[in-house]
Amino acid sequence: MKIPLAFVICTEPGRLEGQSLMLAESIRKFCGNLKDTPIYSFHPRVGEPISKQTQEAFTSLDVIHQQIPINTEFHEYYLANKPLVCAYAEQNIDAEILVFLDSDKCFFAEPTEFLLPAGCNVRMRPEYGQGIGSTGSQDSQEWYWQTLYEVLGVKRELFVNTPIGNKKIRAYWNSGLIAVRRSAGIFTAWKQNFERVMHLDITPPQGIYFVEQSVLSVTLCSLSEDISHFSPAYSYALPLHNRLSPSARLKAWDDIVSIHYFNLFFYKDWHEQIKRLKNFNLNSDKYQWLCEGVIRHKMPRTSVMHRYMLTVRKIEQKLRVFNLNIQVSNWMEKIGNF
Repeated sequence: MKIPLAFVICTEPGRLEGQSLMLAESIRKFCGNLKDTPIYSFHPRVGEPISKQTQEAFTSLDVIHQQIPINTEFHEYYLANKPLVCAYAEQNIDAEILVFLDSDKCFFAEPTEFLLPAGCNVRMRPEYGQGIGSTGSQDSQEWYWQTLYEVLGVKRELFVNTPIGNKKIRAYWNSGLIAVRRSAGIFTAWKQNFERVMHLDITPPQGIYFVEQSVLSVTLCSLSEDISHFSPAYSYALPLHNRLSPSARLKAWDDIVSIHYFNLFFYKDWHEQIKRLKNFNLNSDKYQWLCEGVIRHKMPRTSVMHRYMLTVRKIEQKLRVFNLNIQVSNWMEKIGNF
């Protein structure tokens, strides 16, 4: 019997376990009429299973968890899990609408925008900043997008505006929250195009990271679909709050439907980081629930030095363009024992 909606997540051993659990808890607590929506969790690579404690917690939350070797060919590239799991779900879960969620998300209100209206087959959010995106013909990263367009047969040009800086870039959407109508076959098309691009060894200027996200974006451009956008309250980029354009910035916790917290709770100074959000009212029982969840799932485990090390490493990568080979980050990594 077809169900109206199903959530799809990936859960593998380690930090994703706590994230997926807190995500599932938030769905069951805050999602209103959608709180009992089936949640399917996939562990798509061969290896050690998730902990018995996590499995038991999933059972208590009515989360259907399966370890299935879906990602075998691209085992070393964990982001390949997304298109491969999504396509598997599209082919095996009998739901009208599938919503894929990254585990580093949390809900605080009923996500009514997941119920796609007639004629709408996909709804997403633009990528927060330009990243590997292109502003057009004069952009240094344009060659990558033109290569994808040619390989995947894109005939139309679409642009989006980024929440950070309101910059107009070639259509580039964030793959951490995707709602699709299963009958449209979008996830299967994404998988097929992802595999094709990987076999051709086409990668962004910075390397393999985000191949799956850019391929999803170009796949959508190649299809005759009108892509709908979630409102700013969905997958709200909490750590990026101070950088968001005024039109994309929320003012209070109770305005949020869901957050995207990235690595925020990975670091021991997470609470201080949240307090630095400008003009944002934290006076909410929902925020207190989140704080308790972060502690309960033992998410903060890493020194702030690790974040500084990653920042230095990004700078080093940019300096290599000028033939400056500086390796301070390696020293920081060794000292910090990361």
